[in-house]
Amino acid sequence: MNEDGIIVAIVGAVSELGRELQDVLDTRGVVVAEWRLYDTTNQAEDGDTSALPADLLPLDDVELEGVDVLFICGPADSAREWSERGREVGALVVDVSQGLGDSGATLIVPEVNADAVADAADRGVFACPVPGATALAVTLKPLDEAATLRRVVVTALEPASYRGTAGVDELATQTRQLLTGESVEPVVFPHRVAFNLIPRVGDDMPGGRVRGEWDIETQTRAVLGLPDLPLTVTSIHVPTFYGQGYAVSVETERPLDATAASDVLRGAPGVLLVEEGSGPTLADVVGSDATQVGRLRDDPTVPYGLALWVAIDGLRKGAAVNAVQIAERALRERG
Repeated sequence: MNEDGIIVAIVGAVSELGRELQDVLDTRGVVVAEWRLYDTTNQAEDGDTSALPADLLPLDDVELEGVDVLFICGPADSAREWSERGREVGALVVDVSQGLGDSGATLIVPEVNADAVADAADRGVFACPVPGATALAVTLKPLDEAATLRRVVVTALEPASYRGTAGVDELATQTRQLLTGESVEPVVFPHRVAFNLIPRVGDDMPGGRVRGEWDIETQTRAVLGLPDLPLTVTSIHVPTFYGQGYAVSVETERPLDATAASDVLRGAPGVLLVEEGSGPTLADVVGSDATQVGRLRDDPTVPYGLALWVAIDGLRKGAAVNAVQIAERALRERG
């Protein structure tokens, strides 16, 4: 890092996530002295060859010497290799691909556990949680500080973009096919996703969960630092393109009614409390850097209970913004 800015390398630079990451770095005013953009060079993720950056380099030519920050946007199955290569040259590594798994990367949501960045700065390997864990951690942290969480139950609504560009394309194709009377053959999703709900997000996991539920549960607990928090999630694929939504029921140890909870969330970092209308809808949060919360109300079925709705742009705040915030904080820690 020098006075001219930082050297940034992005693996998976022409994926939707890679391109969003570049936009976030620009809009947040991060001074980049040199870009090193790597991906397959035959086409962009959406098939648009005109979207390929002129300076895009193939993955076989990755050069990390001198890099200040390496963002890993994919492919996920190569994340450990890229992470090790980044560490070898002293780069900060931020995984946004969900590929590091249990490799020891520190999960960070800066509004929640920024102090963990300093603790892991020497190792220099960080990871973004799944969008659902980010949204829940940002929302639940101030409620826990105010009244101590006792139990959390979540219904997670995941859009087609959860499966990347291929998922978005399949929803668009199936919608057109159904409206024109054609037959539909699912490829990316296990069932038809257009005009349908699929209560299975990811592969089977122990205990009857599926991967999408397990990721949200375990990663939310990790970010909050509450390994024993009773938290259960039911994940559902919904026929929308972008934006994630979470219907959340919270039980606390101490009294916290909806009015008091509104006051808490109104001042919480990273939260935008929507107090009027029916929002935030999934469409409302697309392009937003905030975790948006609405429909906050008392739950009379438990002694101290709240019901609320949480929505986030999984591509932006749930991934790209979070990754850049991690890098900014880690660079400050390194001086």
